[in-house]
Amino acid sequence: MNNQSDTQPPDQKCEVLVYTSKRHFTKIGMKQDNLFPLNNSSYQMITHHDKSTSRQHSGVSYSSGSSSPTDLSSKHANVIFQEPQLQNGIACKLRSYNEARRQSFFTHRANDGEDHVSQDSQLLAKDRKPWEGLVNAKEDDEMQITGYKRSLLRTTFCWFFICLTGGLLSLIMHWWRHLYLIATHEKCSLDIAEKVLIQEHYQGKHVTYYVKAIQEINATMSMKSLQLQAGLSPSLLAKNGSSGNGNTLTLQKQSEVEIDEKSFHISLHFSSGQFKHTNHVRMFNCKHLRYVWDKQTQSFNKLKGLDVNVSSAYFHQQRGLPVQEQLSRRLAYGPNEITVPYKNFKTLLILEMLNPFYVFQIFSVILWFTYDYYYYACVILLMSMFGIAMSIIQTKKNQDSLRETVLNKGCALVVTETGETLETGTEWLVLGDVIEIPTNGCVMQCDAVLLSGNCILDESMLTGESVPVTKTPLPMRRDMIYDKKEHARHTLFSGTKVIQTRYIGSEKVLAIVINTGNITAKGGLIRSILYPPPIDYKFEQDSYKFIECLGLIALIGFIYTLVTKVSRGIDAVKIAVESLDLITIVVPPALPAAMTVGRFYAQKRLKKKNIYCISPRSINVAGSIDCCCFDKTGTLTEEGLDMWGVVPKTVTNEFQMPIKQIERLPYGNFLFGMVTCHSITIVNGKLMGDPLDLKMFESTGWTLEDQKNVPDSQKYSLIHPTIVRQPRKEILHGESNIAESSVQRQSSIDDLLADVGLLNGETNNDHGIVREFPFTSNLQRMSVITRRLSGSNFNVYCKGSPEMMQQLCQPSTLPENYSQQLAFFAKRGYRVIAMAFKKLSSKMSYIKAQRLAREIVESDLEFLGFVVMENRLKPDTSKVIASLTNANIRTVMITGDNLLTAISVARDCGIVSSDQAVVTVNARKVLQKESHAYELYYTLDIGGCENVTKDLVNISDIISLQSSGANSIDGVCETENYQIFNGDISSLSSLSMTLPNSNSLTSVETCETWTHQDPELGVASCKHEKKCHRPTWRNNYRFAMIGRTWQIVRENFPNELKNFVVRGAIFARMSPDQKQALIIDLQQLDYCVAMCGDGANDCGALKVAHTGISLSETESAIASPFTSRNATIDCVPYVIKEGRAALVTSFGIFKYMAAYSMVQFISVMILYSIDSNLTDKQYLYVDLGLISVFAFFFGKTGAYVGPLAKQVPLNSLISLAPLASIILHLLVVVGFQMAGKFRNNMIFIKLVLVLRYY
Repeated sequence: MNNQSDTQPPDQKCEVLVYTSKRHFTKIGMKQDNLFPLNNSSYQMITHHDKSTSRQHSGVSYSSGSSSPTDLSSKHANVIFQEPQLQNGIACKLRSYNEARRQSFFTHRANDGEDHVSQDSQLLAKDRKPWEGLVNAKEDDEMQITGYKRSLLRTTFCWFFICLTGGLLSLIMHWWRHLYLIATHEKCSLDIAEKVLIQEHYQGKHVTYYVKAIQEINATMSMKSLQLQAGLSPSLLAKNGSSGNGNTLTLQKQSEVEIDEKSFHISLHFSSGQFKHTNHVRMFNCKHLRYVWDKQTQSFNKLKGLDVNVSSAYFHQQRGLPVQEQLSRRLAYGPNEITVPYKNFKTLLILEMLNPFYVFQIFSVILWFTYDYYYYACVILLMSMFGIAMSIIQTKKNQDSLRETVLNKGCALVVTETGETLETGTEWLVLGDVIEIPTNGCVMQCDAVLLSGNCILDESMLTGESVPVTKTPLPMRRDMIYDKKEHARHTLFSGTKVIQTRYIGSEKVLAIVINTGNITAKGGLIRSILYPPPIDYKFEQDSYKFIECLGLIALIGFIYTLVTKVSRGIDAVKIAVESLDLITIVVPPALPAAMTVGRFYAQKRLKKKNIYCISPRSINVAGSIDCCCFDKTGTLTEEGLDMWGVVPKTVTNEFQMPIKQIERLPYGNFLFGMVTCHSITIVNGKLMGDPLDLKMFESTGWTLEDQKNVPDSQKYSLIHPTIVRQPRKEILHGESNIAESSVQRQSSIDDLLADVGLLNGETNNDHGIVREFPFTSNLQRMSVITRRLSGSNFNVYCKGSPEMMQQLCQPSTLPENYSQQLAFFAKRGYRVIAMAFKKLSSKMSYIKAQRLAREIVESDLEFLGFVVMENRLKPDTSKVIASLTNANIRTVMITGDNLLTAISVARDCGIVSSDQAVVTVNARKVLQKESHAYELYYTLDIGGCENVTKDLVNISDIISLQSSGANSIDGVCETENYQIFNGDISSLSSLSMTLPNSNSLTSVETCETWTHQDPELGVASCKHEKKCHRPTWRNNYRFAMIGRTWQIVRENFPNELKNFVVRGAIFARMSPDQKQALIIDLQQLDYCVAMCGDGANDCGALKVAHTGISLSETESAIASPFTSRNATIDCVPYVIKEGRAALVTSFGIFKYMAAYSMVQFISVMILYSIDSNLTDKQYLYVDLGLISVFAFFFGKTGAYVGPLAKQVPLNSLISLAPLASIILHLLVVVGFQMAGKFRNNMIFIKLVLVLRYY
């Protein structure tokens, strides 16, 4: 391009919009020459004509900090000039145009399905506020941020008014910190802000403010401070550059490490494994997370770990970090420590004394001493001192307990860039460090991805599960993006304990650090404890409003007394003291203490029942519970599973009769799958693993031999690390204990000998487990590669949910009645596991088996049969559910189990009554529709008819199923009592039905498939209505769905969501995040929700519920307000009862104290009018004798011992009943008091005579 002389004058400003890779515009000025230089450079101009506005947009692309143009489709920011400023020199300079690039750019934008041009035009026209922005945009923790800088004028005025008010204004600003920021600072652009105000909105009801100072870190200065550290810190580089012993601890001062000052920088990571290097960083910490200013996006972005959009191949390519890079990352992320705020005794005392409650009490005591009212003042002073001391002790105890949980420093073996292994403190670990997991185990102090070897971990601290979990290396695939949830089986989380390591030959167990400090999994748990979601304490909120009303009355009385006494010429000091005393009369200082009485006694009674409460405020909330959600396994049902039997498949592709004596199962692939397909290991001489795996393996009678006695150098070599051996049996001559009916194919002596393992020798059937693909909830399966010790071929055994295995198995190997058989057991509440087999190629070697992709291994399987497990209800479950239902408290099941099993358990325990229908909601993709990609359809379970029960005696009599591919995927098998109907969910609101007393599958109705739609009801009608007792539907049904459907409904059917939440009773296959989201949705519909779980995957739901009740004592339940040591839901009614008792007590005390204060206020006002007052002993008698004693004994009465009542206590003070009670009582009292005052008045006497006459 030609450099013309008609360039823009230097004094003319030009605004530009930076179009970033995230498709956001950021407005800046052309003075930022370091980012967008315009001097003597060639430019490429992009012009686009917007037909809607007849405007022209011009743009140019540069790399940050470079003058060379770049492609607009690159990751660098793009510059788009506003048209009004480009009419002169710049427009002439940018005249050249690249048509190919323009077409590529706008074609890419058009393919996104959005009208970006229109949005860009609106952005150009919109008046943006540069001092405002968002952090964590479009995420669950999105917050609004505003920039501020110090204003000398505002600060001067603020301190002037603080001095004018005697420090009262400063006290108010201490309680609301953001007011001080607003009073002393002015808004400014975020890039120059000294402080930021962060507003966090929760459900549109709560706003939390955070005031944070901007910290600036300079790489050069920080490097010097590191070099000048007085103490010693472990270094990863020896002086001579080598180490003879890989596990030698080398201590070295940071100053002795050679660092190039010119190349030293700060390393930041936001996404994709790409670290940004900079010499200067502006950051702040909020909720123990660090936010860094990003010049490219002109916003504060959360500093993230290596678990965000990073490919698995990236981790395997890392070979250790040099010391300089470690220091660079440590500057950005800080030490690998979970920070817990810790305050010493002096700080806690000052903060507690500055509490508004105690400030008001101190003010009252000082006033009373001035008024010579010593007795009651001393009582209140002692109460305040006791309250402050107890609060400090409890806070200190919680601080120490939390610090003990997070402080667990140790040593780590870090691999250097030269491949050596050196020991360092865990606090010095940084992102990207490759660490070696010691063979004797350790406690993880960071999140790490396993690169080689296997680990057995105890994750009970995070998940509540006491079952050891096997971790396997992350596969190395360039096209696979690492996801912490999806690849949890390859991730070692902070806080978990490594029990054992397994490795091949001399290869070490290596992992790469992906998160440190507060951004680890354990750090997230601690943050959830420190910053729990706000809960609607409605009673407390109303009490504050009521106190505000009392304060307003006190202010009126204060002004009235002040005016009347001044007019009568009374002494000024006396006027001030008596006027201020009115405030302490109307708002009693003992009121807040009295309000805690009910909670205090309730907490003591709960403790006697082994129910512990760490949040007394939650007790009152528990009294308003009207919806209880329960986990299934371990909460409603027993924790362990019992073996019911197996249903193998014959060679003719038919199901055999169920076999309940597993030890009688013939040797074959089905039995081999049961003894090998598991994750059981031996820890301290005991079998450890998933309860399901343990029950299945123990039922076979086989034994497991781990590599305990194998030398470490041979572990994981070609010798199989885990061997399962058949039981050693003796065959009795002429006698066999094998039941003839237990196996259908025992027709020869060979079959009989095979049963006892003596056909080809005892060791013929021993197997070695070569490789394990662990179970994951999203895949719903696990598999192993095995080899018979006496053979050379490798086999695959796979087990998982029947729905998933149906898709993985070859259709030709599935029995025709597969779905019917599954429905038969699932409807009875059994846990059904499908077993499958695959024979690998004879050319398969051990090395090749270790490299096979999971997708290849778990494909084209041969179905073997079903393993049926029994999960019994806990003894108290049905009784508790019945008591809650009778009290009109809604019950909901939220589980990760199979949907049909959940429906059966819900019917058995009473969550779904026998006279209710269950409508299962399903979703399937519909490409033809333009509105959304899914449509909803429903299956119906309506119970059955008694006259058919006797006809169903065996499996062949099970009613036929309507096969549907989409339905199978959703985990719902359709029988004739599961009928399909389409239509809008609103049509169901007019449906109802009443059923006979039956919830058994053998009593399902046997009418044929619905064949036409009822135009009035919108559902299908039965051909043979006379054959079944089907009453009409009228509002008597409950919804059931799986987690996948729930997620689809939330994202694509927001209008129907409310209906599903209101009538939903069973939510199966729910992930922890989905459980939490469901609780929040219930709360948004004004339900007061309790959540009861065993702490395994319920932590999120327990935290957000109004009342969380954990049945687990593990550390994962530390954030739950209530914890029961009795692992049954029998604790739920007790918590609700005590909550109701505490709530009623609090209501009574509040009304009593409010009435007392108003009566005393009116009495004193009357006495003030005649220049009189109550004596000290009269005050003492009323305040201490009549009020405090009664208030503190209000809650001594225990909760009702009978069943839960349907009537729920009031939870709002601002309602007709309590207000009417207080007002009417006050009117009566005021009437009598006024009568006493005016008893000598002639008008009053005449009025009394008239009333007597009539």
